[in-house]
Amino acid sequence: MITYTLEKPTVTCRNVLGESPIWDTDRAKLFWVDIDLGLLYGFCPYTLEVEVHSIGQKVGCVALTKSERLLLATEFGFAFYQPGDPPPQNFCNVIPLGSGNMFNDGKISPDGAFWVGSKGPAGTSRLYSLDQDLCFTTVIDGLSISNGIGWSQDGCFFYHTDSFDRHIYRYTTVNNALTRREIFYTPPTGTPDGLTIDSDGNIWTALWDGSRVIQLSPEGFELAEILLPVSRPTSVSFGGADLRTLFITSASVDLSAKELSTQPYAGDLFSIRLPNFGLPENRYKLHAFPL
Repeated sequence: MITYTLEKPTVTCRNVLGESPIWDTDRAKLFWVDIDLGLLYGFCPYTLEVEVHSIGQKVGCVALTKSERLLLATEFGFAFYQPGDPPPQNFCNVIPLGSGNMFNDGKISPDGAFWVGSKGPAGTSRLYSLDQDLCFTTVIDGLSISNGIGWSQDGCFFYHTDSFDRHIYRYTTVNNALTRREIFYTPPTGTPDGLTIDSDGNIWTALWDGSRVIQLSPEGFELAEILLPVSRPTSVSFGGADLRTLFITSASVDLSAKELSTQPYAGDLFSIRLPNFGLPENRYKLHAFPL
């Protein structure tokens, strides 16, 4: 197995719960969120400019659209947001107040829908799909901490993490329907969190409380690891002009004072150049512009 080691961050941001990194090829910018503080970050690696936008509520993840607006899964619903505008209002709420659930990780599917999972009490969470007519449906129920999401390029497999179970699951896809769930990967230590898939079909996943990112073959074998100076990496995304830079978000949430003293970069953004190429992110496109 190939081992890479990172010692310092690319952006010092001290996120409480940094998550959902996503590279926008049009803007040449990386976006990500601090879930607990309700902040959206934008970073241009060429100018080193960092922008921070307050969403006014907790925000689980961010996705790209065909326009300049971003699509957010907020704590309980969905909102469109143009960076620099005032905090947005949800155009719909999905998760009932008092359920103990909130939105977490999500991605745009190959056919343009927004798949987003929730996290909450064991067995009460779900994976939802918001279609291009702004209608949502439940894809998977009975989850606990819905996390990393990805699709194989050939459309045969869907990968999905439930961090409570510590498994990455793989589903066979037939006519956009999920069938035959199987455990794809369980790490010896740490918990799988956010993931991305490179152009060779390899899966890259951050290991919460594992201090590393792992590259897995399509068969589930460990190919490479990236060792980090923080214990809680959260998610990964390929970016840069050639999609060969892997960006890694991290968290400082619930670390003790002693742990924080030994992890001064907890919550920061990391990056590393790799020989592997990522894939452009899918984009959400409305069939009809909302009023």
